[in-house]
Amino acid sequence: MRTVDRLPQIFWDDGQPWPEANLFSLEVARNREVKIETLTRLMEHLHKYANWLEREQIDWRHFPQTKAERVLVRYRGELVDSRDHGYLRPSTTTARMRAVIRFYRYAAGRQFISRDAPKWQDKAVVVRYFDTAGFERTMNRLTTDLSIPNRARPGLRLEDGLLPISRQHMSELLQFAKENCSEELHLMLMVGFFTGARIGTIRTLRVKALEDAARDPDVSCWRAMKTTQF
Repeated sequence: MRTVDRLPQIFWDDGQPWPEANLFSLEVARNREVKIETLTRLMEHLHKYANWLEREQIDWRHFPQTKAERVLVRYRGELVDSRDHGYLRPSTTTARMRAVIRFYRYAAGRQFISRDAPKWQDKAVVVRYFDTAGFERTMNRLTTDLSIPNRARPGLRLEDGLLPISRQHMSELLQFAKENCSEELHLMLMVGFFTGARIGTIRTLRVKALEDAARDPDVSCWRAMKTTQF
């Protein structure tokens, strides 16, 4: 039997353990084919789920007949909403829901919850792939109607879920800064918008760096920036 050091475990806010989840962690860890790093990531996803359960004050075995009130349906909606607002990456959202479903499959197999509880609808999908010889193969895979596809949102997105500022809003912001803010702040905004430099770079610029900068013929305000005195 495999010995596991520092087994990842989950405890509730009142200090009580989550026995079913911790037993799941132990049994996964005993599989020699599973790396401890993989188990740790798996339990981190379950830990986030446990935090949500306590925040929403809902039991993890809550599966009423009304689908919208079921704990997994509600949690899936929470994940999708966090993804759409940029709080979670699509890949993280997919992995987190997959980890939770994996735990529930284990719990049902161990009869910690009823197998007949209306948790989800299983469905078989066919995955096509090419083997090492270049021949197309197919593989049957079991998934659920709660799974979240790993699909990035359309459109340009920046880090931490930020959205790029529009050209109109950029012009309005620069005009507002010119009329109502310090000259230094106005110039910092101009440098940021027209060079793409981050705030850390802008704050450490020297006058000589601006004087020696190469001209961009597509930026009409370049002449104004070059002639502005610091």
